[in-house]
Amino acid sequence: MNRSLPTPYGQHLQGNQDEGLTDATGRSYLTLRGFWVGAFLSFFLSIGAPYANMAMRATNMAFDFNTPGAIFLFLVLVGLLNTLFKLAARDFRLAVGLALLTTGGFCGYWASRGAVDWYSPGFWLGAFLALSSLWNVPVVQRGGTLALNRAELVLVYAMLLVVSALCTMGLTQQLLPALTGIFYYASPANQWAEKLFPLFPAQRILVEDGTGNRGFYEGGALADIPYATWVEPLCWWGLLLLSLYGAMVSTAVILRRQWVERERLAYPLTQLGVAIVQGERSTGLLNGFLKHGALWWGAALPLAYGSLKALHQYYPSLPNFGLIWLLPSFIGQQNLQIWISFALVGFSYLISTQIAAGIWIFYLLSKVEAEFLALSGLKSTSKFVYGVSYEPLLAYQGGGALIAMVLLGLWTGRGHLRDVWRKARSGHAAVDDGDEIMSYRAAVLGVFCGTGGIVAWLWLMGTPLWVGALFAVVALLVFIGISRVVCEAGLAAVRSPMIAPDLIVQGIGSQTIGAAGVFNLSFAYIWSADIRIFLLAMVANGLKLIQNMDRHSRRVVFWALVAAIFIGVTGSCWMVFHLAYKYGGINLDSWRFHGGPSTIYNAAQRALEPVGADWLGLAFFAGGAAVMALLTWARHHVLWWPFHPIGFPIGANFMLDKIWACVLLAWALKKLILRFGGAAHYRTSQHFFMGLIMGEALCNGLWLVIDYFTGKVGNAVFILG
Repeated sequence: MNRSLPTPYGQHLQGNQDEGLTDATGRSYLTLRGFWVGAFLSFFLSIGAPYANMAMRATNMAFDFNTPGAIFLFLVLVGLLNTLFKLAARDFRLAVGLALLTTGGFCGYWASRGAVDWYSPGFWLGAFLALSSLWNVPVVQRGGTLALNRAELVLVYAMLLVVSALCTMGLTQQLLPALTGIFYYASPANQWAEKLFPLFPAQRILVEDGTGNRGFYEGGALADIPYATWVEPLCWWGLLLLSLYGAMVSTAVILRRQWVERERLAYPLTQLGVAIVQGERSTGLLNGFLKHGALWWGAALPLAYGSLKALHQYYPSLPNFGLIWLLPSFIGQQNLQIWISFALVGFSYLISTQIAAGIWIFYLLSKVEAEFLALSGLKSTSKFVYGVSYEPLLAYQGGGALIAMVLLGLWTGRGHLRDVWRKARSGHAAVDDGDEIMSYRAAVLGVFCGTGGIVAWLWLMGTPLWVGALFAVVALLVFIGISRVVCEAGLAAVRSPMIAPDLIVQGIGSQTIGAAGVFNLSFAYIWSADIRIFLLAMVANGLKLIQNMDRHSRRVVFWALVAAIFIGVTGSCWMVFHLAYKYGGINLDSWRFHGGPSTIYNAAQRALEPVGADWLGLAFFAGGAAVMALLTWARHHVLWWPFHPIGFPIGANFMLDKIWACVLLAWALKKLILRFGGAAHYRTSQHFFMGLIMGEALCNGLWLVIDYFTGKVGNAVFILG
């Protein structure tokens, strides 16, 4: 009788052993070199991403959860920098040669330019390479190397994920225009001055430089920036963001064990990073994962297509074709888009077929329901800009389902939450929190203090206390819900079906909340409206990456994440701030510098009209929650039930128009491979689909580098709109 393990299962066990981030002594060895590289790459991403989409009008590298900027920089680190430092460690002369080459090239290039451009990402990258190569010389002389080990690579990648959540869509490009736009765009036609100016809080949270902020929006004012007018507003907003991010990080810590160890969510967005880290060895120059042939066959597709599309911008005679098709008249007035993204197909392949089926089935059902609502004449009194804006009743339904999903998840994890509370309250010895990046006591305090800080900030601005408290709780539940969708369903592009400000203001009714409350909650659009990427989901993914670190190193990771938050906010604010004053915000990004601020203040002005609760919308909200509870019960108690309920809250989501076909395609391919090839072929095929993700990120990054040196503007390769 053959008692050996099946080959695929043996490979699976070997893969689990290879995941380790510790050596034979159980140490992870996070060193200064890891923090040096992580801090610089975080800074580079924080300035490079806004520079790419504002100054170059190129591909957005940090707008969604797919984080192509983080993936590209991580590939550069692993595939190029680590390889060079390993090679230099073999011979002291190689280390000296590398230092001379990088330092000489950096100094020579900028000497030929005649002046240093402090706002150029290329300058900072060159400075980093030069300084690192110089540091590498004495390190190699002592027998060491600047090549990062596995634990340090994970640290760097987790920091990049955090920065991705802050440097563009997640904060900076929303915040700075919102603080200034009300003065620049105020006019007799919109009557903002008459209706909104009297509602300003006593605290100075808006920026007015005396000229209507023309320098910020029209440019040409780099030599005369009114720094003093920004200090007090940014300090006030810094207090709010400190509370918000403290609550988010603490929530991610509290939920980590339940999601990672007990429910074992898939975390598809981290699987490429984990595979790259697993392929890193102290011996050998090249990363082992990058040697897989199937990986490069997958990467070749987006590289070839994206390069052809990019070259078309240089040479219009070259062919150019899109991967977007419209299927009209799906049912009644409902249309379907087929939008193929290589990276989204790759991410969708890494989720379970049941989850994938639930996503595209509920998306199609939402189209049927939208047509039914249109024919029935049912209308909501609410009007939304974000979320499911085309049909507010579906927004209420999705919002209720999302909140119900979170509450049901918390109920399922009530045992773990009870342990967290016991440890936080009395330090219960039976509950172990030594494997978290912070203690449960600190995490619970972080949630309460962070949430309380948000409520206190809103109250100081004039919001009724009960409104601020309700809003803070609802906003946190929405963030948890979308984070759950990202971590379990791997949707790299998703938004909430309904945002917290709209639910509170329009659901409950503006006449109940009051004018001051309406005006102050409109500012929440900055950080809780178009939430295509945010900190909680990225930290949750980062905590999945570090699960094999030793306990001491995990506590060190906490401070690295704090540093990444600080670097991401300050670096991106610095870049957006100076680009706006140099070139003019309206010349760089029309939506962020015009559409976004106008949406905030138009919504505030519209909501000032005393309107009661939207009872029909609230009925759909309750109905969505009830249906979600029923679907969850069916999943756990009906064996034949085929669809995962996670697709129901987001079924009508605007972003699903762009990704449902990718999910359907990945689901069909995975079903075929599992049916005819089995688990062994599926494991091999994963490399091909990870190659799709890697190839798209590589193509985006490589053409950004090319366009940077050629001066090409407007060459956006892969975008999700």
